[in-house]
Amino acid sequence: MTGFGAITAGWDVASLIFTMFIVFFLGLVVYLTLESKREGFPLESERFGKITNEDGLIMMPKSKSFLTESGKEYLAPLSKAPAPEVLNAVPAHHMNGAPLVPTGNPLLAGVGPGSYANRADVPDVGLHGEPRIVPLSQLPSFMVHKKDKNPIGMTVYGADQKPAGKVTNLWVDHMESMIRYFEVELTPGNNVLIPLNFALIKEGGVRVNSILSHQFSDVPKTKSNSQITLLEEEKVMAYYGAGTLYATPDRQEPLA
Repeated sequence: MTGFGAITAGWDVASLIFTMFIVFFLGLVVYLTLESKREGFPLESERFGKITNEDGLIMMPKSKSFLTESGKEYLAPLSKAPAPEVLNAVPAHHMNGAPLVPTGNPLLAGVGPGSYANRADVPDVGLHGEPRIVPLSQLPSFMVHKKDKNPIGMTVYGADQKPAGKVTNLWVDHMESMIRYFEVELTPGNNVLIPLNFALIKEGGVRVNSILSHQFSDVPKTKSNSQITLLEEEKVMAYYGAGTLYATPDRQEPLA
């Protein structure tokens, strides 16, 4: 006979604690699984090309609202599934996992080394909300060091060693104090950007080995002549990246 108030006298405390741990652990697994479904879901079937809620054993979480840096609201997961993405490419054969062959202009297909993320179509900003990448001509306190080569005025050459245009301006990340893009005038009023990491300054000019001289005309352009958005950065970088494989047919062939 147990005494009054001995509420654990008839319990197996070790079993109780173990059961509580199992319940907690299962709850943790469910919570982490739900949170992991906030990005990348619903899933797109590779076999059928349809977006479906492949929930599995654990359902989809309720959408949570996030306020982005640009001031817009973002729901995760999305309240409505997006339409399946249409790629400018077709599978090389009919088996799952087949490599994609670009259709149309391969430099704009958005596949392979030309792939890019659909980032926000707003500029990256500095400490006070101002665009952080702007033309050098808008930064009176910035200049090219006198001991460095100033590419402004230099001729730009493609991988075919033919001239494409001349550098007219530099786009600077004023937060990092470094050049991000060369602005090149192909023809009067027709300017494009070259990412710094795709340009090589030589004595005779600026060399771009990823694309040919005539391919500069299709480089994605910015909506503004004084700033570039995150999405535009992705597309410009992807174009030159695609050129490393698709600029000429022989680049897709074995090296030997």
